[in-house]
Amino acid sequence: MLTSRSFRLAGTSARAAASLLTPSSASLPAPCPSAAWRCHSVRHAHIYAPNIKRNHAPFIDFETGFPKKPLPQPHVVNAFTMAKQTKILRLLEGNPQRLFQGRVMEKLSWRRLKHSGRNETGQITTRHRGGGHPMRIRFVDFKRARRDIYCTVLRIEHSPDRGAHVALVQYEDGVLSYIIAPRAIRPGDRLLSSENANIGPGNCLPLRKIPVGTIIHNLEIRPGCGGQFIRAAGACATILSKDDQHATIKLMSTEIRKFPLDCWATVGQVSNVLRSMTILGKAGTNRHLGRRPEVRGVAMNPSNHPHGGGNGAENHKPRKSLWGVCIWEKTRCPKRPSSLIVRRPLCGRLNMRYGIAGGRGDRSAYWAQCRKRNAAR
Repeated sequence: MLTSRSFRLAGTSARAAASLLTPSSASLPAPCPSAAWRCHSVRHAHIYAPNIKRNHAPFIDFETGFPKKPLPQPHVVNAFTMAKQTKILRLLEGNPQRLFQGRVMEKLSWRRLKHSGRNETGQITTRHRGGGHPMRIRFVDFKRARRDIYCTVLRIEHSPDRGAHVALVQYEDGVLSYIIAPRAIRPGDRLLSSENANIGPGNCLPLRKIPVGTIIHNLEIRPGCGGQFIRAAGACATILSKDDQHATIKLMSTEIRKFPLDCWATVGQVSNVLRSMTILGKAGTNRHLGRRPEVRGVAMNPSNHPHGGGNGAENHKPRKSLWGVCIWEKTRCPKRPSSLIVRRPLCGRLNMRYGIAGGRGDRSAYWAQCRKRNAAR
């Protein structure tokens, strides 16, 4: 609580301080504090900044009492590989994924609250954010927790807060929901989340029921926590092998990692594969997406950035971020290695030329390529 001493420091008498601290009557106008009073009274930003409501939407699992019928044994148990998906896409060339152009389901979405990269105290925690077109965030079901109930794909929609498309599905008991749209599904397809589901695109199963060689997405890192891996546009992972407790999976970053067999995953590849080839075309497109301009470090003063200062753009300093951390410096703690990671991601050049065999631990493919090149000479 403000005391009379704080007003004396600002050059205000104790009587004026007492009059400001007491509530004024409705007939008299409220006193206007001076600039000096505001300077001494409001000392921190959190005094006037309210608690900001964040964009975290809780997902609620519920049952409608719909009678569940016993499902038959699956008749499609072979692995759904990338080659099989390519054959399906060739058959669907005349029926591409057309995005729905109408309005979004209001009860399955809410308006995104924009904070321009500020936290609850008004300080910038994420730079280069602000503005942009109003967005409505879809409530996407990453858990697929409605087991043993068939759902029908009604339409494919664009989601402004993610790169992948979302599919509006309706269950047999009438419940509507949004899910990540796989690449090989179309409106009218029937999907299922069950242990007895077929190995087809869009069906959700535990890893112990998915055969080796299948491509998957929306993968759980722990049983029951919902899909957290492989949700970006065009992403997919491949199951390499399985043992008694874990399944070894190769991710898009060439990292090979183990996941518990009780984790659930969705079969197929995420839609919107060509998103990485999108050309923005102009600076206004970035502003439309809520991205503000980025100033180069060499164009700043030396007090604002490690790259700043000097004459011209010639700089022999190592490349650093705004906070002085080298861009190639590893941030993962070496004293706490994870036993679930079989192989770390490879760098871009080795990944493109040699794949997994070109890692630092195994350079046999690299030397074999060198011997073949020398023999050709």
